[in-house]
Amino acid sequence: MWESAFLMRVSRPIIVTLPDYGVRFAESAHAVGFRMAERTDPYHKLIYVLSGKVAYREKRRVVPVEAGAGSILIVPRGVAHTITDQATSILLLLCLSSDFLNREPELARLWLPLTRVVDRQLGLSRPGRQRLEGMWRQAMVEAQHVRLGGGITVRAMAAQTLVLLARLPAQAGGAEASARVAAVRREIEETFYDEWDLDRAAARAGLSRRRFTDLFRTAAGRTFWAVLNDLRLAHAAMLLQRGEHSIMGVMFSCGFNDVSHFYRMFRQRYGAAPRAWLARAVR
Repeated sequence: MWESAFLMRVSRPIIVTLPDYGVRFAESAHAVGFRMAERTDPYHKLIYVLSGKVAYREKRRVVPVEAGAGSILIVPRGVAHTITDQATSILLLLCLSSDFLNREPELARLWLPLTRVVDRQLGLSRPGRQRLEGMWRQAMVEAQHVRLGGGITVRAMAAQTLVLLARLPAQAGGAEASARVAAVRREIEETFYDEWDLDRAAARAGLSRRRFTDLFRTAAGRTFWAVLNDLRLAHAAMLLQRGEHSIMGVMFSCGFNDVSHFYRMFRQRYGAAPRAWLARAVR
């Protein structure tokens, strides 16, 4: 967790001012007795409950929504709402201007479905939380240090956050092991080019290597390595057919770091080395 002995806690909501580019990542660590009067904001915001538990209520709703660690609350601009601590909490905020969302049609299309989520709340699996928290860390560092490209990076991290929420199915914070494995499998399908191995995948799911391996094989019908290599090799074949990359470029794009290993795996999968396979494929 991010909490430390030097973390400053607040008793009232923090004041957020958006920079010109319309994105602010912020943190609100609540002191005991935190109070928030009903408020409306001139920007949209995502509230990620890093630790603790809060009750979120909109003016038009009688019953508040309880959100524990790993939950995300979606608060559209202009919606009157209150937040009450049920346990001392640390909240991470992502505030977005309408101009930022409307700058690109895809951003607006990502945001709109989030505002229609039941009870304005999403629960993420452990792998989803790890990905989200990693992006939040990077964005908060960029926002605190004035350096070249900082604003671009913060905007990019905000966009990636919206993409992540749109793509990853919401799950309860206490999802069963099989659900966590399924979430990791979906992440691998999107990021097969990354430096994946069993240790990383098992840690992502919060399981031992053996337990993860067994559950993954049960769900996928194949081993972790078989699935990962098939994803990489299928992408390699597609890039080769497009003819826009060298073989080394294809290998790099797919996540292989060793030429001999790439050739060996490609031959096993397609029955020929990449160049020979391509010559046959384009006849």
